[in-house]
This record gives sequence, structure tokens and C-alpha cells, in this order.
Amino acid sequence: MKNNTRKLVLMSLMVAYSLALYLLETIIPNPMIAIFPGAKLGLSNIITLLCLINFGFKDTFKILSVRIILSSIFAGPVSYFLFSIAGGYLSLFGMYLATRIKDFSTIGISICGAIMHNIGQLLVASIIIVNISMLSYLPFMLGASLATGIFIGFVVKFSDPLLKKQIGQLTK
Repeated sequence: MKNNTRKLVLMSLMVAYSLALYLLETIIPNPMIAIFPGAKLGLSNIITLLCLINFGFKDTFKILSVRIILSSIFAGPVSYFLFSIAGGYLSLFGMYLATRIKDFSTIGISICGAIMHNIGQLLVASIIIVNISMLSYLPFMLGASLATGIFIGFVVKFSDPLLKKQIGQLTK
């Protein structure tokens, strides 16, 4: 029972951190928007990747789902929910597959997730406006995916040992 409670608390903290990063990103200026309209840093993906590495797919799926629901409540329109669901779940699935590839780095996994996130969002945009040509924007978004994927990957690479240390202290 004690371990289940600790795990629940830790997962709840991950949701809170992810939500905080998501909300922080909505208030800070976006340096990527001038080059890639619609692109975001995806700070909450730091938590998603950290959770995937440390907790596995199922727990990360739960954490991501709760974060998407809560952030959509705070963000506003239903379209935000649709974009978040498509981008978040495709990203998680892509990163999960990338973790299965031997010698794939954290940065490579993150880039894969960023690419899948953009594909998911462009698919939703294509469905909403009923025009598949939205996918023609993908080559431009791949540049943004590369930049954000590298950034998130580096943050996770240096944050992961700290999280592992904290998890170790919590499980004692």
C-alpha cells in the first residue's frame, strides 16, 4: 500500500509539473513563431519524456491524459483539446517506439516525439478545415521539430539523473 501511495503522489507531481510548464509556455514570448508560425517549444514534453523513460508507457499515458484534460480546461476552446490529444498521443507513441530502438539517444527520442506531435496537429488541422493540403506545411514544421526536439532532449538528458535521484529517495 505504501508503494502505491508513493507512486500516485509521484505521478500527481508529474501531472502538476507538466501542467505548470504548459501554462508557463502560454505566457512567455515564443521565439519560434517568427520562423515557424504555430510552432511552440513544447515544454510539457520534458515531463512526458522523463516519465516515459522512468515510468513506462502505461503510466506516462495516464499522466499525459490528465495533463491534456486539465490544460484544455484552462486553455479554452475544444480545438485545443483536439490538437493536444492528437499531438500528445502520437508523440508519446512515437517516442515509445524510438525507445525500443537500440542506441537511440534521448535527443533522438525527443526529436521523434516532436515530429509525431506536429504530424498529429497537422492532421487535426486538415480535418477541421477539411483540406488535406494542410499537410504541405509539414516540411516547415519539421524544422521546428528538429529545434524543439533537440532542446527538450537536452533538458531531459540533464534532468533525468536528478529525477532518478529523487525517485530513489522517495522509494526508500
